[in-house]
Amino acid sequence: MLIAIDPGIKGALAFFRPDGSTRIEDMPTREKPATGKIRNEVDPRRLQAILRQHVPADEKSLVVMESLNAFMGSGEERHGSMASQASLAATKAVICTVCELSGFDMAFVSPREWQRFFGIKATPNETTKQQSLRLARSLFGMEYCPLQKHDGRADALLIGRYGQRHFV
Repeated sequence: MLIAIDPGIKGALAFFRPDGSTRIEDMPTREKPATGKIRNEVDPRRLQAILRQHVPADEKSLVVMESLNAFMGSGEERHGSMASQASLAATKAVICTVCELSGFDMAFVSPREWQRFFGIKATPNETTKQQSLRLARSLFGMEYCPLQKHDGRADALLIGRYGQRHFV
């Protein structure tokens, strides 16, 4: 089995089974009290439960995950705050740890790499997220990502298709 992960808080996990079927799960999160706000974080116990629900402990699986890197710069080049970069790193660490402790092999792919494979590139009329949704719906059907907010599901599905072509 191949598991594809779009690792954002609003990300998803796509399970590509040997029989050709596909299942999708939203990234499990929990509320984490923060100063003055409630912030979400990946729930490691629920993540492991979802993984085990789809892949029994005596079976192996390959996890293909989008690699996350900090996008820091200065001035107009800066993409995200230090807090968002720390959250990104924590999310990646939690997912990688749960997958490794579950005994799964891991492979990583950059957003640029898998998006290039599908010809996804931002245009004045359509963002990369909109293109991912459109493409995932055409390849897998509307039932996997029926809403605009399901772009994480779309990305996980496309990362999985990329993984099938390049890692399996």
